[in-house]
Amino acid sequence: MKNCALSLLVLGGTTLIAPTALAGDVSVSTSIDYVTDYVFRGVSLADSAVQPGVELATGDFYIGAWASTGVGNTSVFAGDEIDLYAGYGVALSDSVSADLGVTYYHYPQGGGLFETDGGAAGTYEVYAGLAFDAPLSPSVYGYYDFTLEAFTVEGSVGHSVPMGPKTSLDLGLAAGLVDGDGFGWEYGQASAAVGYSFTDDVSAYVGANFALNSDDLLNYEEFFTGDLIAQDSLFFFGAGVAAGF
Repeated sequence: MKNCALSLLVLGGTTLIAPTALAGDVSVSTSIDYVTDYVFRGVSLADSAVQPGVELATGDFYIGAWASTGVGNTSVFAGDEIDLYAGYGVALSDSVSADLGVTYYHYPQGGGLFETDGGAAGTYEVYAGLAFDAPLSPSVYGYYDFTLEAFTVEGSVGHSVPMGPKTSLDLGLAAGLVDGDGFGWEYGQASAAVGYSFTDDVSAYVGANFALNSDDLLNYEEFFTGDLIAQDSLFFFGAGVAAGF
C-alpha cells in the first residue's frame, strides 16, 4: 500500500508526487510506478507490479486512491489491490507536524467493495504520525488495522543530495514492527533513487531497494513455479513518473 502517511522512501519504491494548485486552493497529485517486487512492511505481496495513484488536497485535508496490479504470469496470482485513504496534516510547531488518517485496503479478487469477511476483500486501518524538520527528516508513524487486529509502528529517515539543477540522489531508511493476533515480525528497508524534474510539475525517478524481514519474505515467482525458497531479505527496483494537473 502507498499513501502520503508512509515514509518518504516507502516499501515498494520511491514515488515522486507533483502537486499543482487548482481553483479554490485544491491541489491534485498523480503518479504511476513500476516495481520489480511489491514489498509492503517487509512482506513481498507480488512480483512485478504497476502502481498508479492520485491525491486531492485542500488546506490541511487530503484524500486519495492508490492501486497495484501484478504484471506477468506469476504476479497475477497475487491479486490486485485498491487503497482509498483520507487524512489531516497540520503543523504543531515550526519543526514538528502531525498526520492523522484512515485507509481502506481493498482486494477485488476477495469480494465486493467494502466487504471485510476475515480481511479477504478488504481491511480498515487508522494511522497517526509525527514528522520533524530536522537533519535526515525523521518521522514515526503508528497504524492499527481493525479487521486484522494488527498494530504497526514504523520510523524513517531520509536525505536528498543535489546532483545538478534538476537531478537529485534520494536516500532513505525505514524500520518497523508488526504485532497482530497470533502473528508478528520486524522489518527494515534501505532505498536509493535518482530523481529528475522535467518541470515544476513533472518528475521521474529510478531507484533500488533492499528489504529485510525477521520472518520469511514470500517470493511469488518461486511459489507458483513450485520451487519455493524461504528468504529473509530481498533486493528490488522501481521507476516512476509523477505529474500535477
